[in-house]
Amino acid sequence: MLVGRLGISPSEAKKLTREELEAVVKHGTERLKDDWKRTRWLAAVLVNVSGKTVKKQIRETDLLRFHDETKGNGFADFVRAAHNGARRTE
Repeated sequence: MLVGRLGISPSEAKKLTREELEAVVKHGTERLKDDWKRTRWLAAVLVNVSGKTVKKQIRETDLLRFHDETKGNGFADFVRAAHNGARRTE
C-alpha cells in the first residue's frame, strides 16, 4: 500500500488535507527517486572501475534516464536558444 511506503498509517492519511497528502506523496516519490539515483551512480562507478572491458566512461544517465532528465542535443539546444533570443529582440 502506498500509504505504508510513505511511513504514515491509513488513519493518519485520512486526517490530512488534499494539499498535505499531495506534499507527502511528492516527498516520498522524490526520496525514492533519490535512492534510485544513488544506485545508478554506484552502478556507473562499478562499471567504470571494472577496467579494460569498458571502452568509454559510462555516465549514470547512460544506464538509466528518468523522464524529467532529457538527453540534450547540443546543436538543437543552440538553435532553440538562438531562435528564442531572436524572438525576444523583435
